[in-house]
Amino acid sequence: MKTVKNLIFRHLTQADFFNINKPPGTETGGGGQAYIDFPVRSIGIDKWEKFFSGIKNLKRTTATQGPCWEFPIFSIGIDEAHDSSQELKIYQRRAASVSITSQKLQSSRSNRVKAWLPHYGFPKPIDPTDRNQCPDGLIVFIASTFDGQVWAGWYLNDGAADLPFVGEDTSIFEKMFSPESRREGFSGFLSFDDGQLLLSIGDLKHPFRTSSVISVKEPDNQADQIDETEVIDQLFDEDFTDEKVETSEKTVKVRKRNAKLVKKLKGLYNNRCQVTGDEFIFKKKNGVNYTEAHHLIPLGRGGSDAPRNLVILSPLIHSMLHHADVSPINLEDMLHMEDGSALLDLYINGKAYTIHWHPEHAELFKDAN
Repeated sequence: MKTVKNLIFRHLTQADFFNINKPPGTETGGGGQAYIDFPVRSIGIDKWEKFFSGIKNLKRTTATQGPCWEFPIFSIGIDEAHDSSQELKIYQRRAASVSITSQKLQSSRSNRVKAWLPHYGFPKPIDPTDRNQCPDGLIVFIASTFDGQVWAGWYLNDGAADLPFVGEDTSIFEKMFSPESRREGFSGFLSFDDGQLLLSIGDLKHPFRTSSVISVKEPDNQADQIDETEVIDQLFDEDFTDEKVETSEKTVKVRKRNAKLVKKLKGLYNNRCQVTGDEFIFKKKNGVNYTEAHHLIPLGRGGSDAPRNLVILSPLIHSMLHHADVSPINLEDMLHMEDGSALLDLYINGKAYTIHWHPEHAELFKDAN
């Protein structure tokens, strides 16, 4: 897991997509553009300098029109070894734009970023000789990290695809993923505080992890970051002790949760997982099984703390629902049993599981329908 420092993105245009994919000889008079351009009016040179600040093994030179940066770039979902990067060149090709070079696929000088290769799932034209093949809302992006690396990825911002992050703070991505940004050529620069945005380098579909930035004041005055999941666990923790323990001051910024409802639901299920029962469950110090509450629709995407949106899970299943490949969960497909309980099948990383609802819990869904 990496911590993102800066992010630069561009919605590809029909011309971008056509030129980097067209076969040789498609047009007379030359091979055509092999660049992906970023307008300086959207991302100024000062922001590019900020993006590359602190990047390891960076070579910065000056081209005719402005700066040139050559550096190692890694591809999300493809590169996990430190020696698997490729060299990329970005420079100010003309006064109006900064360009990622050598992205034309069918060229002897092609250096297409691996994350943007059709071989790894990047969209490709059905007819590469047609100028109107670019999918609506196709974004390419590069992210610099606090440990001095650059990572590349892409996303199809067509208004229907899942957003490429896990978490609730959607506001930090508003410029990149809002409906207003879904237009050809729209480019932008985003900057983040240390710990605000995490990058899962092996997850091309949902590479980003957002969390509240939580400052912890330790005795040595060193700041640290706590993942939002840990804070939620603290809010829902039912353990109490009379023992004197060493404490530290914590300033926490989180959304207030319905702890009473969670406690009631855990009691209804006798602190057992609705998917695996006692499997993967462990006991806390007070002898009570440790379970976690999961929002089927995340709060940041319009979900709520209503009981219809909550299930009680083991920590393993809870983590899998957030980070694994999970089939769509459609509550309308629930199977209501004669005893009042309900079942819903799902797949996690291709393996079949079933969510079980207690009759009292399942009754709420009947009322909703």
